[in-house]
Amino acid sequence: MKFSISGVYSSAVSKILVERGHIPTRLSKTLVDRLGGLGALDDEPDVYIKDMSRWQGIVLIGDGAKVMADEIVSEAKEAGVFYLPKSYGAVYKARVLERVRNGYIVDLDGRRGLVKSRLYETEVNAVQVTGYARSVSKVLLTDSVRIRSGGAEAVRLSRFSREFRESDLPGGWKWRSQGSELEKEDVLKKAQDIEEMVLSPEIPDGRCVLPGVDYVEVVLGLNAKKIMDGWRRKLVPTMDGHHYLKSLGPEYSALVDFAERVKELIPDKFDELISQTIVRGVYPRSTEEIKIVHMKPNGIDIEYSPVYVVHSDADTIITKRRIMSSGRYDGLGVERQPGDYALTEFKVNQWYYTTSYYRRDGAKIGEYVNINTQPEIAKGFIRYIDLYVDVVRKRGEIKVIDKEELDGALADGYISKEVYDKANQVAEEVARLLETKEDEDGISPRSPESP
Repeated sequence: MKFSISGVYSSAVSKILVERGHIPTRLSKTLVDRLGGLGALDDEPDVYIKDMSRWQGIVLIGDGAKVMADEIVSEAKEAGVFYLPKSYGAVYKARVLERVRNGYIVDLDGRRGLVKSRLYETEVNAVQVTGYARSVSKVLLTDSVRIRSGGAEAVRLSRFSREFRESDLPGGWKWRSQGSELEKEDVLKKAQDIEEMVLSPEIPDGRCVLPGVDYVEVVLGLNAKKIMDGWRRKLVPTMDGHHYLKSLGPEYSALVDFAERVKELIPDKFDELISQTIVRGVYPRSTEEIKIVHMKPNGIDIEYSPVYVVHSDADTIITKRRIMSSGRYDGLGVERQPGDYALTEFKVNQWYYTTSYYRRDGAKIGEYVNINTQPEIAKGFIRYIDLYVDVVRKRGEIKVIDKEELDGALADGYISKEVYDKANQVAEEVARLLETKEDEDGISPRSPESP
């Protein structure tokens, strides 16, 4: 299959796919040079590949996207896979569920979508999938439907009059480009079918009226990014931590580019200098406020309320969070009270982190151990891929919980068998560790107040 790619992971992913017999096309000149002249074709790709938002991994779009994603994951190992078959570009007969601040929540055959629109609810009758937003766990939509075949493209105007006519298109449609006669006929047929089904009382609201192509997100954990470093290194000199640092944002990306250009000048001390400057420099300092980004392989990102850093060194970050609401602690089954607080300890390269909960007076409530990929630490956040299963301890009783969620993630294809086995192994090791550990923390529960 043919693929086109851009972004942070383009060199590494291109090398993986080329070695598996796939053909690059429409690549940048820099990438063509790195691949020895491959990728200069201008053919239409079967799969488009780009960065995810916030550079957490890659998005693959096209009918061969799942095949390529599986090949990439077989090398990256520690990755989550979120798959929406035949979804990107799909057209639905809209069923509005509710109005939100800047548009509507729409039913898509049982999945919820978000369309940003200024139309009245009754005017939203056809929507098209344009992507996926992990932050709100919803498919992204537009009310301006576009149909394309080669060089021919037509658009269904989002606010149209039935009197508007152009050529032989249905009312309310407009040509953007016409291409060849064959391409034009293909677009015309699809536009006619869409219009007929959207207006038909026999087609239920919320039903797909034109399938799209596969949409796949491959979320890369810290170790997966290290593996990507190795693949990129086959094409061009690459420092350790290249993809990890690039994924933290443009400011670190520029530093990486600079560092790799001077690496040849100081090869014997380069790794030591990078560790002492760029890598250590991304760690948050004590008293700073940061976010915890909890990424799930099933397409959901959760950003917890900000926490304060109470300890930071090369190996360990400890944060503190005040509990402001009542309720119950998940997994512990204990009442949550305003004034409680939580101390969370993250260790670099460790496949879990531990949160200890305390009452206002310092009495310990229990411990919750989250199993996840190794944390990625940045100036303003700590990020990881959650692996569903967790371990809790309350009054000396230790339990492994949410095992069924981990089993479901494997069955649904969100994680590989390798990641599944790793999560189970770590959960069992943590449970044994808690059994032998005294019910004491490495830090006093009466830590200094956060600012």
